[in-house]
Amino acid sequence: MSESTASHVLDRILAHVRAVKQGGKTPVVVFDLDHTLLDNGPRTVELLLEFARERGDALLESRLVAGPRHHLPYLLKDILAGVGEDRVDVIDAAVHAWRGGFFTDAWQRFDEPVAGGCAYVRACYEAGATVVYLSGRDAPNMAVGCLESLRRHGFPIALAHTVLVLKPAFEMPDLEFKRDVVDFIGTLGDVVASFDNEPGNCNMFHRMFPAAETVFVETSWAPNPPPLDTGIATVRDFVRPTGA
Repeated sequence: MSESTASHVLDRILAHVRAVKQGGKTPVVVFDLDHTLLDNGPRTVELLLEFARERGDALLESRLVAGPRHHLPYLLKDILAGVGEDRVDVIDAAVHAWRGGFFTDAWQRFDEPVAGGCAYVRACYEAGATVVYLSGRDAPNMAVGCLESLRRHGFPIALAHTVLVLKPAFEMPDLEFKRDVVDFIGTLGDVVASFDNEPGNCNMFHRMFPAAETVFVETSWAPNPPPLDTGIATVRDFVRPTGA
């Protein structure tokens, strides 16, 4: 999708939000977090850097410092392969260390917004939308860090007409969780749009809310995704022309 077409999709959703609001109803826009509004690549890189430094592995540290921080592959082994790390023992130990920190409150401070994401969410909120942050992060281990991260980056949060919905348990599959909460989301108002980086989640929302705009954010996603259903739009970020 071209930049102009992507911008048209984003503008169309904003216009729909305003129209629903002017009609006396509550428009609802749903946003996933990881790889949709927030890039967790920097979180992974910082965890791996700490791992390398604690091991005294100057080779891995130098590879990570010189490598990318944003829009990284979904799997950690692919991230490490991307910086030339192929030592099996190092990869296995890195995965173990990464898992110990990635799904916690503290390390979310390194996440960075996807381009244009904060401005677009604020635009939706200021146009009258109830903003739902719907994330596969789990509440017991990540709620505090998630709230702090959103607040620090300027997303509307902890305000009227903002809702943060996280998994009740780490082990719960993301798609199952999101499927379970669609009825609740429907009680909040008229769902105008949803944004997600996982094709399976997009298909589910598209089928549950056929009158809404479903948008696939083409950043990073789990391996072997299903094909997107017909009618789902695609954007790479939330950048819109100046003044839009």
